Amino acid sequence: MNDPLFRGVHVLLSVVRDLVDRPGWSPRRGRDGLRGDRPLPLLCLVGDPDGGTDVPKALDVRLEKIDARRKRKVPHAHVEAERAAEVAEARWSQVEREAPLLPLLDVLHSRLLADRFALDRLRSFRHYRLVDWLTGRRLQPPQIRPDGRAIVRELRDWYDAADRAVDVEQQSALHQVAGQSVLARLAMALFTVWHRPLRFRLWLRGVPLIGREPRWLMRQPFMVPGHSTTFTGFAERLTAGRRAEENPEHVKKLLVHAFLQDLRQAYRPRGLRLRRWQRTAYTVVLLSGLTEDNGGWELLRLINDVRNESTEHDPLLVIATAADKPADLQPGRPVEPVSRIKAELDAWAAGLPVHRQALRADARFVFVRLPEESDDRALTQADESAWQDLGDIRPRRPPLPARKPVVVGVVLALLAAVALTGGRWGLVRVDNDCLPDPAPGVAVRWVDAIQSCVGYSDDPARVFGQDRRLRAAQLAVFELNAEAERLYADSPERTLVSVVYFADLTHPVSDPGADASTSEELEGLLVRQEAQNRPSTTEPLLRVYVANGGDRMAAARTVVDDLLEPLLATDPTIVGVIGMGLTVDATESAIGALGDLGTPVVATTLTGEVLGSRSPLYFQLVPGNAVQAELVAEYARRVGKRVTVYHPPLSDNYLDSLVSKLLTALRTDQTATRSWQRQVGEVEIVCGRRNIAFFAGREGEFADFLKEVVDQCQNDRPEVIGDDTTSRFVAQSDLRLQNEFKGIAVSFVSMGSRVVLSGPDCVTKGLPSAPDADNPGSRPLVAFCTGHHRVRQRITGPGRVADFARLLAESDDHMPWPGERIGLAYDAAGLFVEAVRENRMRTRVPNPDPSAPSTGPRRPVHRAAIAQELREPAEFGGATGPIAFGRSRTGLTRPLAILTISDLHDLAEVPTCAYEISAPTDQATPRPWGTPDC
Repeated sequence: MNDPLFRGVHVLLSVVRDLVDRPGWSPRRGRDGLRGDRPLPLLCLVGDPDGGTDVPKALDVRLEKIDARRKRKVPHAHVEAERAAEVAEARWSQVEREAPLLPLLDVLHSRLLADRFALDRLRSFRHYRLVDWLTGRRLQPPQIRPDGRAIVRELRDWYDAADRAVDVEQQSALHQVAGQSVLARLAMALFTVWHRPLRFRLWLRGVPLIGREPRWLMRQPFMVPGHSTTFTGFAERLTAGRRAEENPEHVKKLLVHAFLQDLRQAYRPRGLRLRRWQRTAYTVVLLSGLTEDNGGWELLRLINDVRNESTEHDPLLVIATAADKPADLQPGRPVEPVSRIKAELDAWAAGLPVHRQALRADARFVFVRLPEESDDRALTQADESAWQDLGDIRPRRPPLPARKPVVVGVVLALLAAVALTGGRWGLVRVDNDCLPDPAPGVAVRWVDAIQSCVGYSDDPARVFGQDRRLRAAQLAVFELNAEAERLYADSPERTLVSVVYFADLTHPVSDPGADASTSEELEGLLVRQEAQNRPSTTEPLLRVYVANGGDRMAAARTVVDDLLEPLLATDPTIVGVIGMGLTVDATESAIGALGDLGTPVVATTLTGEVLGSRSPLYFQLVPGNAVQAELVAEYARRVGKRVTVYHPPLSDNYLDSLVSKLLTALRTDQTATRSWQRQVGEVEIVCGRRNIAFFAGREGEFADFLKEVVDQCQNDRPEVIGDDTTSRFVAQSDLRLQNEFKGIAVSFVSMGSRVVLSGPDCVTKGLPSAPDADNPGSRPLVAFCTGHHRVRQRITGPGRVADFARLLAESDDHMPWPGERIGLAYDAAGLFVEAVRENRMRTRVPNPDPSAPSTGPRRPVHRAAIAQELREPAEFGGATGPIAFGRSRTGLTRPLAILTISDLHDLAEVPTCAYEISAPTDQATPRPWGTPDC
């Protein structure tokens, strides 16, 4: 476009250049309160819009030119006020939110935030974006508990989104500064610590230096934030559903004030934020065609009022054009021609202290008139060359302390200082993803003794472990947690049931672990959740907390005492705990502590003999070691083989009771024992096909044990049978896919053989292999396979459950048949759901007092009542077999089997049943009854 030429353009450009240039920083505060800064006017150019004098547009073209050598540019934005609403609507048309309250300000914000100002880029508008986010949100009705979780979730979503781009930039900058050195790792660790969930919690509480936005919002003058006791309460008042109760002008002033505060933060030279020292030019906003209808004059009035009422300067220079001056602004004062703009500015600056003290609605305005097109007065020589002489408006060079070499040196010095004063603390926790998290359903703790991050979570904000499948399973469970909350909000008459899945989810890198078997249990919970969390009017909804007891459950008691006890006290929807990992001393202690808290525990795979005595509220899905020993003895007698029991040091109740019960069940001439102290290689294997090598240890040592059998016995190997922990090894494909195991047959004690033997059809077709439709006992297994198939088929579509299904479908490192732990966890969760269902169906006797209200509040089910429901004589039909805790709390009536895999290396091979025992549910003293047919 042609540069507009008119009488006075030279003096106008001279004034604009002077206003854009920011004074040098001074160690002393000036008369206006800020060191080096000054108040800026709202410069309004009044004239014919068709007169060919579109100064803002011409200035925009000039300001767009960058200083190629210094890579500097004045931050600026040009907006035609008439099109602002249209641009804002197009920007938010694809987003689910309310329309911006100030479309013109929204467009200005987005254009100023664009990455087009080189080193002078404005990198963040956090205050404005937070207020704008809240004014655009409409909260759902309170969900589950009136604890503010909905607004906290909204704030967390905003916080994560606002920090994501900044994180990427800062990570890139740190890599450029420090390369790949140890110092770079420390820098990255400190950066992550700063932006991890702990910071959100501190941010939400307005902690100084961290929670700037909440702290500032609760102290600024608009909307009377003191009427809210917490920031979350004030934030709720800004949302669309609550905003009708507020003064609409104050809400808009808050938006403008937040916008200006972000500019203040970007310019204020405080501390070591040296980028602010580099800003030598004010931010310029260019507005064309202001009218009352397009919101232009409203925005300028709001800026004027905010500047008066907040008493703070801001680095925003507004240059606007309009056809006429509003009658209510500086009434009676004539609008002088633009050639007198210097005199007008001097008069404005002289009168500003009095005018702003009086809170005048026009205290910040400076009006001058542009000449009309018909003005034929000759241009001065200065006007003719004004754009060539003065049109190049660039920031001057920053002061020496703010230049890059100095900044890099300061940053490196600070990093070195931090490394000497505590970088190790953050590095360990960052490496293990164990920083505190502010989410309401999350609590974690780092335990140095076992180098594990323990705690609990019901939210994607915290996922335990490193295994991809394990993490995907947790995320899928958490997605169905959110679905349960949504359905509960829509149908509050339904009962919300929460359970805590407690297991060993983390382990040292050198430990082969049991991530696949733990993933199987989470998958079983997912299948049960998918069945429950569907539209209904009566069915209970199911939520799952995932709790980690650390490597081999070593911190289980600590998690109960320090983390789960407060959770149980505050969340009445929790009806019990399931899982419990493996039988060790810490697990036994945790079971007792949970019993003292009145919380029932349903263990999925524990087989220790004394667990029932640890708590009267303890229930066990599988038989104990006595039944396992009887199974092995019965099988050995049937096949006529001699058993040698191989075991590590008997360091806990599980190992001690298993070995002792085996020696009791087997005849003296039928058994022998061999043990190792430090490693499996110490033991000598008894070879020969007429022998059984029974492994009575932990799954982590089974692979080494099997290698010893292969190496020592070659082609004269004994029959290898692993105890119940071996099922974890069987589920762990990376342990099985070793060349030494090709063609090697292995048997193991299965605690959920009926699910395993349902075969690939259960997964691919949703029906167990050869189901007996007429047998009522097969219906729970059919229901399980149907639900399991439904979860696995959610491959298409968005969501964490679909991600988990795709992961299983695309990987070839898992078995094609359902793992036994899937069925056991499915049954454990189903037990609690059924107990809640039975409790809700019981007939309540109404209050006979005629003066009492006919209806009362619907109370959550009490976990003590649920524990009693579990002990009722009624039998629960489980996918892994019938469950009757009325006869035995420790699984004596449940089936136990020996399953065989003829080629351990072949993941596709379905185990076959070698022998099964179970006791009739009506037998007072359970005595296993064996069958070779399973």
